[in-house]
Amino acid sequence: MPRSNDLSHSSQQPLSHDAFWQFSYTHYFKADVEAACLALQTFHNGSVNLALLMIWLDAQAIDLSSTQREQLAQSLKPTEGLLERYRHMRRSLKPQLDSDGYEQLKDFELQMERQQQHDLIAALNQMSLRHVAEHISGANLARYCHRLGAVALIDKLMAQ
Repeated sequence: MPRSNDLSHSSQQPLSHDAFWQFSYTHYFKADVEAACLALQTFHNGSVNLALLMIWLDAQAIDLSSTQREQLAQSLKPTEGLLERYRHMRRSLKPQLDSDGYEQLKDFELQMERQQQHDLIAALNQMSLRHVAEHISGANLARYCHRLGAVALIDKLMAQ
């Protein structure tokens, strides 16, 4: 059993949404990750931002409880429906737009994604986080993908 160290709000360094954004941007463009993220979103109704957060936390040896993972998923509720409708609108407008217009829509969607990541980090910083001494590679991501029935995507999401 991994040893852990619980960190309370007052003693833990707040996690940075900028650091998470930079990690996500770099990780997303690794081989197969983008396709796996889109498959998670399209076929399993998963959140790309939540999956990326799980990968980022796994890399930092932070283990979330099922309650914490559910709280993070709930923190996305205000924006998830809006983002989904926006993606649908962007795709339906693509044939009518020139490349500049379409890129503007994609840029706005990226801003919405960044806001979602900000919301996730804000929720995460309200939690007592548990660092595990013995790193279990991909534990948070595996639990998230298992819940969605997307176990086959884990290795690709982790860029392995």
